[in-house]
Amino acid sequence: MELTEFRSRNDDAIANGVGIYGISVDSVFSHQAFARELGGLPYELIGDFERKMVTDYGVRRDDVQGYSGMARRTIFIIDSQGVIRWTWVGSREQPQPDYDVVIEEAKRVARGE
Repeated sequence: MELTEFRSRNDDAIANGVGIYGISVDSVFSHQAFARELGGLPYELIGDFERKMVTDYGVRRDDVQGYSGMARRTIFIIDSQGVIRWTWVGSREQPQPDYDVVIEEAKRVARGE
């Protein structure tokens, strides 16, 4: 699961100037309960209950009946200027990212490369 995998890598990420945030269309209250269930998370979970971010970032899914507006599993690495520098999008073939690659790409962007 991404949240716990990124939790285990959070100290290394912070030490290298990388911030980690989780975003979903669930409510803030749902995020708080979920984080407690996982034993806590060292980074913020952002609620996109109005589905603005998933729409603006082009990752909104409306193809799952009963779950209109849910997010496609996606990782964005955004630089200090707010520019998306790297993206991973989940698929049937690769439902989970290569976490080593994600963290290395984030460190590279944090260094300004």
